[in-house]
Amino acid sequence: MIEKILVVSTTGMGDCLWGTPAIRALKKTFPTLDIDLVVNKTWRSLFDFNPYLNHIYEYGSQWYLQPILGLKLFGRNYDAIYIFHTNRDFRRMLPWLSSVPIWTHQNHDWIPESHRMKIDDKVHGIQKRLIMLEKFGVKSDGGQMEIFLDQATLDSSTKLLKKHNFVAGEYVYLNLGASSERKRWMVDRFKELVSRILKETSWNIILGGGPNDKNRAQKIAKELNTTRVVEVCSQPLLVDADIISKARLMVTSNTGPMHIGFAMKTPIVALFG
Repeated sequence: MIEKILVVSTTGMGDCLWGTPAIRALKKTFPTLDIDLVVNKTWRSLFDFNPYLNHIYEYGSQWYLQPILGLKLFGRNYDAIYIFHTNRDFRRMLPWLSSVPIWTHQNHDWIPESHRMKIDDKVHGIQKRLIMLEKFGVKSDGGQMEIFLDQATLDSSTKLLKKHNFVAGEYVYLNLGASSERKRWMVDRFKELVSRILKETSWNIILGGGPNDKNRAQKIAKELNTTRVVEVCSQPLLVDADIISKARLMVTSNTGPMHIGFAMKTPIVALFG
């Protein structure tokens, strides 16, 4: 009987959030199962309050961080390890996990071929994780991603919105960030969109993104010079997630925060290409 498993998801924000339906399915199928997660340290907070997880371990790809993580995992005595999504650098963790069967839907040559499940590349990543777990009797209850928030996060986002006299459901969240420059929409396009929204609706605007997007957001806000436009690029991930959840609409490129929007069930206009 399987009592304790380790889930591994160490890549991008979207890839990590794609694993939340499978984590939920695991726990609902086997309520007494202990589920630990190794996750990219940058996205750790998105999983901190997930009620289906027992322990969360931060992963860094640098070689000198991996022995520290290996020692933490060595005595956990897992019955199985499910790799939801990881890169080749994770193979350096194998010495600490050598006695545990490892399963994946990815074509990693450092995993025995018998434990690599071949799933059509056209299948969405969320479904690939669920299909892999079906082999072990896990029943899916849908592909909706999830992020759980604590009260301190809710209080912080409420305070921020109140400070600017913004009301839930009466603002548009524009995500200026992108994982690569080719996915990034130009500042002047965002500025034009903001101007149109302000002119043609009563909605306010929140400009979001990561810390690297702050200058771009401040530039737009300064040029428009109105209290109806606010930037939040320095907010913690969970606060940002709650702000997104309260937006009437989110406009974003195909990047990590888009998946936060989907997880929070916010209406989204996604920009591809």
